[in-house]
Formats: sequence, C-alpha cells, structure tokens
Amino acid sequence: MKSLRRILPFMQPYGWVIVIGILTTVLPVAMELTVPRLLQYVIDQGIRVGSMAVIIQGSGVMFAAALVGAVATLVQGVCRAQLSQGIAFDLRNELFAHIQGLSFGNLDRMQTGRLMTRISSDVDVVRMFASAGIMLLLRAGLMIIGSVILIVLTDWQLATIMVVILILAGLVIRSIIGVASPLFTFVQQKLSALNTLVQENLAGVRVVKAFVREQFEIERFDTRNTDYMQQYIKVGRLIAVALPVLTLLTNLGSVAVIWFGGLDVIGGRLTVGQLVAFNNYLMIGMAPLMLLGNMLTMATRAEASAARVMEVLDAEPLIQAVPSPYRVDSMQGHVVFENVSFHYDGNGGEAVLDNVSFEVKPGQRVALLGATGSGKSSLVNLIPRFYDVTGGQIRIDGIDVRQWSPEVLRLQIGMVLQQTTLFSGTIRQNIAFGRPEASTRPTPRRASPCRIDATRPAPGPTGPRSPRGSGGRYRSSAAPTPSPTASAPVRSAA
Repeated sequence: MKSLRRILPFMQPYGWVIVIGILTTVLPVAMELTVPRLLQYVIDQGIRVGSMAVIIQGSGVMFAAALVGAVATLVQGVCRAQLSQGIAFDLRNELFAHIQGLSFGNLDRMQTGRLMTRISSDVDVVRMFASAGIMLLLRAGLMIIGSVILIVLTDWQLATIMVVILILAGLVIRSIIGVASPLFTFVQQKLSALNTLVQENLAGVRVVKAFVREQFEIERFDTRNTDYMQQYIKVGRLIAVALPVLTLLTNLGSVAVIWFGGLDVIGGRLTVGQLVAFNNYLMIGMAPLMLLGNMLTMATRAEASAARVMEVLDAEPLIQAVPSPYRVDSMQGHVVFENVSFHYDGNGGEAVLDNVSFEVKPGQRVALLGATGSGKSSLVNLIPRFYDVTGGQIRIDGIDVRQWSPEVLRLQIGMVLQQTTLFSGTIRQNIAFGRPEASTRPTPRRASPCRIDATRPAPGPTGPRSPRGSGGRYRSSAAPTPSPTASAPVRSAA
C-alpha cells in the first residue's frame, strides 16, 4: 500500500475530522461489544431466576448503548463525507495544477483520455476508499480484536474455534487480494484506453463524419468497451468467490460453538447466558470478516488508482528553468538558429531537424515553406521553448532560449497555433486570453482584421460578447476561426 500511504499528506488539513471520525468509530464498536455481555447478565441473573428488575435494568442499558452507537454512527457519516470530498478536492486541484506545469513533451506521452481518467475515475476510487474503506477497515479490525478478547475472557477453550476460523479466513482473503491487485490495475488501464478513444473521437467528430467512418469508430469503441467489460467480469468473479467461502467458515464456526458449547452447558461448565454471549461474540467477530474481503478489495483498487495518480504527480516537466533565468521587460526579436537539431524522443529516433542555421533580425519577416511533416511547426515550437533542442542552440537577443525564464519568453511571443482551440466563453474573452488583464478597448481594433464584429455592444451571434462553446461551437464551420489570430496581437496592446 505504498501509493495509498502517499495520500496521507492530503489528509493533514483534516486532522480534527479524522480524530472525530476515529472516536465515532470506536464508540459504536464499544457499545456493540457490551450488548452480548449484558445479554448474558439478563439471561443468567434475570430470566433464569425470574427477576424482572434485572431484565428491565439490562434492557434499558442495552437500549442506551444502541442509541449512543446510532448517534456516533451518524456523526461518523458526516466526518467520512467531509474527509473524502476534501481529499478528492485537493487531489483534483493538485493534479490539474501539476498537469498545467507539464511541458509539451510530457503531454505528448500522456494521452488526454488517460489524464482525464486519472483526474476523474482514479481520484473518485481513492475518494470512495477514504469515505468508506478506511473507517470500515478500522471498525472491522476493532470488532474482530474486541470480540476475540471477550471470547477468551468468556471461555478460552471455545476461543480456539474462533482462532482457527480467523486463520482460515485470513488465508482466503490474502489469496483473493493477491490475485485481485493486478486485475484492478488492468481494469483501470482498460478504462484509460476507452476514455482515450472517446476523447479522440469527440475531438475529431467532424473528420469522422466527413469521411463517413462512423461505423468503423463504433466497432473500435465496441472492442475497447468489450475488453473493459471482460476485465471487470474477471474481477467480479473473483470477488464473488470470497463471500460464500467466508460465510461457510462463519456458519461452520457457529455450528461448532453450539455443539461443543452445548455439551459444556449440559455438563455444567458453562451457563446458558455464557453460551449465548459467546455465540454473539463469534458473529460480531465474523460478520465484519465476511465484509473484510470486499473492503480489502476496495483497498486494492484504491491502491492501483493511487499509484496512477502519483505517476502523474511524479512526472517532472521536461522543460526546466535554470536557477537564475534571464528576464527582460521587452524583447528586440533578434532570432538566431545555430546548427539546431531536434528529435521528439530525445536523443534517438529520426531527426525532425538536422543542423538548421539561419538568422531573423528585428522587424524582418520570414516565411517557412515545406511539405507536410518537414518540420516547420517543430521549428517554430522551439522558439518559445515548448521543446528543447537536442543539438545546437537558439538565441533570442543574443541569449540562449534555455537561459530565458520560460514565462517571460512566452509572454513576449505571440502565437497562432495550427490547431484552433476556443474556450467556453465569449469571443472577447477568447481574444484577450493571452492577456486577460489588458484593457478591452483595443479588442475591436484587433478583431476587425479577422472579420469579427466587435463594435456591436449588444450580445448576438456575431458580437464580441457572443458565447462560444469549447472548441468553437455556435460558429459556422465555413467561417474562419478568428479568436486565436486576433488574440496574438492583444498581448502587445496597452
């Protein structure tokens, strides 16, 4: 459970919630463990001798214990909800912030669908374990330990029956967990593959329809979905074995207690109340054991998801700033490529750029011409240091781009990327995306060359305040995509 242990720092802000949750877990268990002893007292001292006062007294104490346990359980549920939602909230924020800090090279290796699975499904699995698994595991452990202690105090000879049952149940649970752990990892991998396929199809739905590939994509999705279903069925079959086996062991233990305990009652070594109390303690100890298999399975699944979450959090950005980066308020724009080489996979594979050298002086315009895949976009992506060169160097105003602060460098460069992305919001918000603190006054002037009607103050389908869905919905597919083109010069607007 190494990965789950690494979730513990996310619990630190909720220390008081955890303390109250533990107390409200211990209290109901203590109340439940007192009931068999009270029942023994009522049977031996009240029912057998005909004392109504003892019966009323014992019943009243049992009712009070049940009431205290119910109130404590209610408070525990509130604490569980606050703890689990708090952990999920902090995990999602940490993951999202870390993903924002990753460089292009990291994101090329981590597919969008897999990242979505990490930040949604995997975090939710950890949340469910924090909500139910931790407190239920603690409750189960306390009930088993407490019942064993009280059984030994009641009659140590009959206690050997429960010890044997616990050992056999432990072996069953250990075997199931050992097989289930890798299966849950495979389940999450299949889910990631399914989410990746969905994300790719939703992003490229127009391409799919344009080439009439709907049926092909449906069949691809069906294959991935079937793989995910079959993998989950394997886990379900394994878990289905646990409960009948543990139930059988519990029933065998109960039969053994009644058989041997009944003989002891007939022989006078035990009272009827002691036998009833012993059997109740056996059921109290074995009942959580029957659920312990499911809870440990939940813990195994949470461990697999926590490992996948930590895999993302452990990823170091490939683009790192130097200890004392170069910063400047304004850039002259003197760009020099000197024997630049570049590979997408680092130091191996086919070279995208090989010993490229040229110079662009301030104010000079340069057009890069070449066939698709010749490296034009790759070359441009090296200037704002979205990737690092694998050979040679790129200098801007005489300074190697690797010596610049990445934030300062990119703030000085206006980019119009090949792939258009419009975020949810208005056109005005999309145009000012690169510089949200800039005045909105230059927006019409920046927008007009891109054929955006930014002069109309009223909202409308073509106005600057017109809402746009993510990806540019509500815009004609035949119209040009204006916002990224207009947003680049806004950075220089006063």
